[in-house]
Amino acid sequence: MTTPRVPILMYHKVGATIDGSPDPFINVSSISFERQMLLMSRLGYVTVTFAEAVAGLKGQLKLPRRCFAVTFDDGYCCVGEHALPILSKFGFSGTVFAVSGAVGRENAWDHANGKPVHPLMSWDQLKKLRSSGWEIGCHTKTHPRMDGIEDKVALAELIESKALVEERIGGSAQTFCYPYGLFNKQTPALVEAAGYTGACTTRSGIASDSSNAFLLPRVKVSHSDGVAGLLYKLNLRPMLPTLRKRRHGVGF
Repeated sequence: MTTPRVPILMYHKVGATIDGSPDPFINVSSISFERQMLLMSRLGYVTVTFAEAVAGLKGQLKLPRRCFAVTFDDGYCCVGEHALPILSKFGFSGTVFAVSGAVGRENAWDHANGKPVHPLMSWDQLKKLRSSGWEIGCHTKTHPRMDGIEDKVALAELIESKALVEERIGGSAQTFCYPYGLFNKQTPALVEAAGYTGACTTRSGIASDSSNAFLLPRVKVSHSDGVAGLLYKLNLRPMLPTLRKRRHGVGF
């Protein structure tokens, strides 16, 4: 039996601009994003939501033979403007991890670090995505660094975010994404205790049924990757540890 493996692509912004020029920070151009989705379509891939990927990797759901998940952190307006029509063109869906306390506002946490500030989708815009087959997951209430806050504060962020998303979207918010990709030893257990079924990190890799469901890796797609970069991250880079072992006489 083939071991379930699901590439979970990680994006933030698609087609975002600053004064008419492409935003260089965690952004992929619309052209590049469309070419990447065209590639996945031609390779025979279909999308699943992140929640479906989690269920499939746990053996609770039968996944399509070639499937992948497309995830977007923070919930930028440009995702609804640019990524939604592109994914719809290929019959694909996505998962947005919303910062519940910042919905309809902006990414103030990046402004403090001197990074570009962009508008975030409203509840109505998020509901539009959900009606298009997308999943709306959680990214905490205030986007804190989860590795440096007390357990009770972290748990409140997790529970309140889930409750607000479910109230405003009108459906279950099953999955979570760690802000900044940060967490400590206790955080994954807190995520599970808050009622989530799984969570993703910013760690690079292809998720499999041997992965911790609350520490799933993703394929990080940057603005400079293009189609060739995505192919490398999907196919060649996951093989590098094995190739290195063989080169040094280990793993035969």
